[in-house]
Amino acid sequence: MATDRRTKYTKSVIRQALFDLLKEKPLNKITVTDICKMADINRSTFYSYYEDVYALLTQIQNELFENIVLTLANDNWFNDILHLIDQNRDLCQVLIGPHGDSSFIRQLMYLGYDNSMRVWQKIYPNADATMLDYSYAYLANGVIGILENWVCSNYKLSIEQVGKLLMGITMNGLNFLEQGASAYEV
Repeated sequence: MATDRRTKYTKSVIRQALFDLLKEKPLNKITVTDICKMADINRSTFYSYYEDVYALLTQIQNELFENIVLTLANDNWFNDILHLIDQNRDLCQVLIGPHGDSSFIRQLMYLGYDNSMRVWQKIYPNADATMLDYSYAYLANGVIGILENWVCSNYKLSIEQVGKLLMGITMNGLNFLEQGASAYEV
């Protein structure tokens, strides 16, 4: 039991050191030595848990993605994701902030693709599949942009305000699809 608590504590200080360093510089400039100095641990301790800095970040990202995927199964998934981001402020500021990981943002963007396509095809049966795809790209980039702005502004808006903003923009953007295939003809 004590070992588990020590392990949790050690992993926690390693993660926090990475978060703090990522606020100052990009991942490719952070070394294991930097993390160990900030976390006040030995390099051997770091290596007993992680292969390198990238493995540490990958594990952190994977855990967040698992939580996001679990929320997608809920009816209120949109709000749940906003709460998840809010509960993981340090992590999200690092991943989405100025020194963030663009691959993480790309993965985040396409997380809801399959579910959205399935729902949209039912709601907009006359919409062309290519237009649905383009609509998703447009809306997903907009959602990511708003989330980036929210995170980088240090969560200036409330969760409810961001949720209303995202839903309003999304629903208005999707109204275009109601026009069917004729809307895309030139």
